[in-house]
Amino acid sequence: MPKKLPDSIRNMPNFREMRAMGIEWAAKKVLEKDYEEAKRLFTKVLEISPNDAQVLCLLANVFILEGNFIKAEEWLDKALRTNPNYPWASYHMGVVYHELGEFEKSIKMYEKALEHFSNSDKDEIADTYQNLGCSLWEGKRREDAIEAWKTSLKFNPKQRFAKKNLKEFTNEYGKPSVPKFDDYYAFTDIKNKEYLASKGKEDFDDIKEANFVLHKSGDAWNDKIIAKYGAKLDRMKTKDKVKLFKETKVF
Repeated sequence: MPKKLPDSIRNMPNFREMRAMGIEWAAKKVLEKDYEEAKRLFTKVLEISPNDAQVLCLLANVFILEGNFIKAEEWLDKALRTNPNYPWASYHMGVVYHELGEFEKSIKMYEKALEHFSNSDKDEIADTYQNLGCSLWEGKRREDAIEAWKTSLKFNPKQRFAKKNLKEFTNEYGKPSVPKFDDYYAFTDIKNKEYLASKGKEDFDDIKEANFVLHKSGDAWNDKIIAKYGAKLDRMKTKDKVKLFKETKVF
């Protein structure tokens, strides 16, 4: 006849319950900014679930909140070894690399995260594109950054940081903003495209040809735009400036 287990044993939480409770308690401590206790609790959860990519990421995130990016990188590296396809591991590693100034590595991590988020994770994808845009911008890939922020808003039109960045870093021509040079760069961009279209090609053959076009455009800018319009450009509407730039003969 089977023996009845004592209530104290029968009522013990199972593995899933213990893991869930540990994460819940640790998350509560994170919200309270009691990071030391949060780290202790996440570490306890890892004792019963050592190869748990989610918990490894949660622990790493506490170190990120503390500004200890080197330690966060160590835990995220373990999470990625445990599960290379876990998107949050790549996402948080992107955060770490960005904060460390390693923007190309950050870009690769965000791109990897995007490969593994589910199509239904629209908010998460939007947040990743927003962060990707920041790393692209810092990596001097300005037009790619603008596109990343625009893509972020396609997945979540309310992504406020993407909205803010587009407003702050995009000029009236929809290009990356370069203070005091926006009109000039818009003019040369139009003339580059005009020249290439006339030659039936998509890019310059070499640096010599590119410099030739830039030199011709620069002369036209000084002689036909600045000399004639000067400060008037600041008062002109964008569509009128674009019309002027297109009508100005260079070649």
